[in-house]
Amino acid sequence: MKSTGVLNNCSLCLIKPHIVRNGQLGEVLNSILSNGFEVSALELFNLSRPVIEEFYDVYKGVLPEYLPLIEHLSNGPLVALEIRQEDVVTKFRDFVGPSDPEIAKHLRVNTLRSKFGVDRVKNAVHCTDLPEDGVLECEYFFSILQANQ
Repeated sequence: MKSTGVLNNCSLCLIKPHIVRNGQLGEVLNSILSNGFEVSALELFNLSRPVIEEFYDVYKGVLPEYLPLIEHLSNGPLVALEIRQEDVVTKFRDFVGPSDPEIAKHLRVNTLRSKFGVDRVKNAVHCTDLPEDGVLECEYFFSILQANQ
């Protein structure tokens, strides 16, 4: 099946396995859509550890949670979304909130990570960090990985 990914002016969102397992996927999607973001592509992935390590390679040696994060993301289904809106990477990152849900709960209570995050590994979602990486991350999931499935 061909991807619906537009692959321009986009940000990647990965809804992490604990959200899927806990039955909160619908709530997270509803929150994203009701806050004015467009979802132009969505796919469920069960990714191997090597694939997750390849995608998260830029965080190796940077994030203290790198190994537990790799383990979590390769240990169950996750949902990849291509998110679109004007200035999407900055606006979506702001909507997602700080990577630490405890900080989010105190400083940014209406963010996804404040509402659905558990800790720095199970912080609900991954989102694109830098505007120039939005298309690259979406291409990885909705072109490269999809072609190899």
